[in-house]
Amino acid sequence: MALPFEFALEGPPVSQQTRRRALVRQWTQIVRNAAEQHWDRSLPGTGLVMISILYVFDRDAFDVDNIPKPILDGLKGLIYLDDTQIIDLICRKRRKSGDLHVEGQSLLFDESLSKHSQFLYIRVTHASEAEVSL
Repeated sequence: MALPFEFALEGPPVSQQTRRRALVRQWTQIVRNAAEQHWDRSLPGTGLVMISILYVFDRDAFDVDNIPKPILDGLKGLIYLDDTQIIDLICRKRRKSGDLHVEGQSLLFDESLSKHSQFLYIRVTHASEAEVSL
């Protein structure tokens, strides 16, 4: 598996709680299409993974707990085989401001920050059941 893997999407995301189920399905496909553009086309990995999602917004934002599910569904079968491989999930939302500080940011994150008023940055890395950061 070619990890770590990262990609970004212009936002806002679609909430898992929306009543318009077709909108959730469409958003899940948008996530998958964006990931496919950056994935090296190897088979999905079978190891344990950690997924980090950062939603950067400029005005009203979604509840953070409604963001991950459509994203995870879009990555399933492409990056990893099954949701059971996800043992760590970090989902954050931050207002875009001049004093936003992100540790360990990448060139892709910096590029997205300069281009978009709202975006999602998604990173998938290997995870270990023997390690926990609190």
